[in-house]
Formats: sequence, structure tokens, C-alpha cells
Amino acid sequence: MGRIHRWGVILAFLVIIGCAYIGIKMVFIEDKDSEVPSVTGMQLVDAVDALQERGLLAKVDKVDSPMPADTVVSQNLSAGEKVSKGKVVLLRVSKGGAIQPIPDVRGLKFEEGVKKLSEAGFKVDKITRVTDRLKPSGTIIAQNPASPQQVAANCMVSLLVSSGTSGESSFVTMPDLRGQDQESAIAMIEQLGLRLGQTADAPSTSMPIGSVLSSRPKGGAKVPAGSLVNLTFAREPLASEAAPDVPPSNDQDKERAEAVRKVVIKEAAPTTIPSKIPATEEPVIKKTEPAKTEPVKTETPKAETPAPAPTPKPAPAEPAAPTNNAKVRYQVPPLTKPLSLKIEMTDDSGTRVLKDGMANSGEYISMNVPYTGEARITIFLGGDFVWQDRYN
Repeated sequence: MGRIHRWGVILAFLVIIGCAYIGIKMVFIEDKDSEVPSVTGMQLVDAVDALQERGLLAKVDKVDSPMPADTVVSQNLSAGEKVSKGKVVLLRVSKGGAIQPIPDVRGLKFEEGVKKLSEAGFKVDKITRVTDRLKPSGTIIAQNPASPQQVAANCMVSLLVSSGTSGESSFVTMPDLRGQDQESAIAMIEQLGLRLGQTADAPSTSMPIGSVLSSRPKGGAKVPAGSLVNLTFAREPLASEAAPDVPPSNDQDKERAEAVRKVVIKEAAPTTIPSKIPATEEPVIKKTEPAKTEPVKTETPKAETPAPAPTPKPAPAEPAAPTNNAKVRYQVPPLTKPLSLKIEMTDDSGTRVLKDGMANSGEYISMNVPYTGEARITIFLGGDFVWQDRYN
């Protein structure tokens, strides 16, 4: 009995070990009894059927490809690989449609790159600006997708654009360039990371010859860094062009100037322009005692004047333009050495220099300056444009 009992315990122990081995194998050890078929180049329906016959599952990912629509472009598991049944195989399937190479716009200016992509049928999706000491502001550093990749014609392209060495923001404020000479205007836009576009000229009597008459974009507008700025400069009007509607400034006869002004602006009421030649008094020849002759009067011909007409009353003096105060506040940034500081103001009365001298690091400038009409304060530090503000 004891011998039979001992063999029974051994047999039971072996059964327990065998069951544990089978359980562990079924749960933790894959049964690689299925071979992955090759489905690349097949239609999606046929590829899924081939996988299901081997006990495998399929997951589909649509991609851009020159292959016909619903054609399997690739699979993540190699053909002939041994895997367990129920394994998921990732299939990349073509979307179909037009496929073309994307142009390379790296190194081009932002406007030129966008134009080149647009001409090829692509659109710009995301623009990221970064500081780059090697690339000028507004230059395209990288693109995604990269060239010469084959992509769909309507693919969106992301661009990485340089903002220069100083890390400017993606948008800058356009300065008011009216009245600035050509050299100063170009220097100001280049300091802000903008570029000079087209230039033109137009007749003007209100601005100095050669100064900026207008700009596009206008002053105060927010524009992307690297944008083009078109400038129009003032020139002297030609003889064939209309004269300005203002009376002559060198006319010293106030009555005549007022009459000319009324004629120029075409007032409805008739106005007589008085002659500038004053009537002379009648000279009288004095009697000479020895001759005892009668005094002879001679008359100088008087200048002909038009028929009598009501003399225009002088216009009442215009009230003086209201004077406002501009509060100018400027903090000089940290400097390694003193730099020249120049502050200019331009208002209806002209342009004048408020401060022109050397500035130390951290120096605080505070001044209240009277102005008439609309004023513009421009600050140059070390000869470079750094700030501009306008007052109304």
C-alpha cells in the first residue's frame, strides 16, 4: 500500500507540472504558427482577404502616393515573417490623385518662396520665425515637406523663417516716413527688418524735394518682418502740371494777395484785383523868383484801373493753431560705451532737433515739447533708428 501511495503522489505532481506548462505557454508564449503574406501592390479588399486566411488582422492608413487609389503601398511586417494568429498588420494604402514634386524654397525671401509654392499649386500652412545669426531677416530656413519629396498637389507646406540676429517678432510697426529724405527712410526700414520695394515720384509743394511723400504700407501699420515697402518721393511740379492753390508768398501787398487768393479758389462773388503800381502825387514846379513865372503843373499818367467795384474786405486773421505738449520719455538701453542720441520732432510748423548729443547707458530722457497740429517724434541712437511715436 505504501508503494502504491508513493507512485500516486508522483503521478499527481507530474500532472500538475504539465498543466502549468501548457497554461504558461498558452498565455505568455506566442504560438508562431502563421506566416505573413506579401500584400504590397494588391487592392485593399484582396489584401484584407489574404491576411484573414492566415488568421491575421489588418489596420489601414491612407497616404499620398502616385499609385492608384486603394492600392497597398507598403506593410509594416515583412512577407514570410512568422507571427501568432490574431496579429495586426499595418497597411499603408494610396489615396490616389495628382502627385508632384514640391519645389525647394530654402534660402529664398519669404515673399518669393510663397509665390514659388503658389505657382506650383501648394499653399503655406504654418509659419514659424526663429532667431538666426547666419540668415538675414525674412529668409526661409527650412520647409516641411522637404524637397524633392513627391506629395499631393493640394498639400499644405510649413515654413521656418529667420527673424534676424536680434530676434524680432513676426510683425513690426511701419514707421511714418513722410518728410524723411531718401537715405534716412531706407535706413529706417532696413533697421526694422523690412525691405525697399518699388519707388516713384509725384509733384508736391508741401514736402521738400526728394523727401518721402507717401509709403505703402502706411505709417503705423503692422506688417510681417521682411515685407516690401514702396516709397513715393516728392518732386518739383512741371510746367504742365496744375499749380498749387495758394497765393504767392512773396506778394507784399496784402490787399492784392487777398484778391488773388479769392480768384485762385474761385469764389462766386466777383473780385477786383487792385494794381500793384501806386498812383503818384502830382509834382509841382516851384516858382523861381527872378523869372516871376506862373507855377506849371505837370501830371504823371495814372495807371489805368478797372471799373469801380466794391473793394473786398480783408479776411479776418485766422486764430493761432492750438498748441499741445508732447511728453517725450525714453530710457537708453544698456550700453558698453556712450552713443550719440538724436531726437527730432516734425509738426505742422516744420522739423526741429530736440536733443543731439551723447547718451550714457541707462540714461532717462524726459521732456515736454509744445507742438501744433500733428507731431512725430523720431529717435536715433548711434545713428540708427530705434523709435518713433506720433501725437495728435
